[in-house]
Amino acid sequence: MSDVDQQQAVKQGRWYAGGLTACPVRIVRHHVLFGTHDPEDPPAIADDAPTECYYIRYHPPGAHEHWHDGGVALTLREAVFLAERKLGPGVQWDD
Repeated sequence: MSDVDQQQAVKQGRWYAGGLTACPVRIVRHHVLFGTHDPEDPPAIADDAPTECYYIRYHPPGAHEHWHDGGVALTLREAVFLAERKLGPGVQWDD
């Protein structure tokens, strides 16, 4: 996922861990929907697919070198919804 982390954010902001600690969140557009790479999964799920998609990346509280995976969506609108669902309704986006 390191190449995803190198992409420029199409949307970014902050989420509040415990309602108090501001932590960064970002959504990046990417051209590959990564598969599971699990040989027991069907190819449609296991294989990477060339598809425009949006990855949610965030930092939990404290010092972290790498972004954490918050999920993936096929539209920016869905990615915003997923980020707010995962991190809480208090996500503040920079517009």
